[in-house]
Amino acid sequence: MPFSRLYFSVACALLLGCRADAPPPPKVPDAFAVFPDLPMPPEGRLVSKSGSADALQLTLFTAAKTDAVTEYYRDQLSAGKWRLVGDAKRPDGSLALYAEHDGRPLWVRIWPTSDSAGTMVELAGALMAKGKDTVKVDQSGSKPPSKPQR
Repeated sequence: MPFSRLYFSVACALLLGCRADAPPPPKVPDAFAVFPDLPMPPEGRLVSKSGSADALQLTLFTAAKTDAVTEYYRDQLSAGKWRLVGDAKRPDGSLALYAEHDGRPLWVRIWPTSDSAGTMVELAGALMAKGKDTVKVDQSGSKPPSKPQR
């Protein structure tokens, strides 16, 4: 019996010693650092937030009609420091917009809820390294068009 206790104790010690300490999950950046002057949908409510150390994605719900939300974002992302770069209807029926604010990217995806009770808006952006050149891409990963497309 003493041998089995000793064996069990050694096995437990080895298992505890082999445990890999997982690094803490990366801190998700502040929304205002990623999205300067972020245009929020009318009466939008946060549904989810995810990201990494240098990127952030917000999903929002609004009771507003999809057409109204689409026009709101087209107007907001064509004014001030925003520059609307891409505007495309996706095969799944959602609308994808790509805009930049002082070189910072913003991807916006808009689609109606399945029960037509409102509209979902997904905002995705990234922190840009200061002092480094950036490559500007649209939501498909290709070179953006010179003018917004509708």
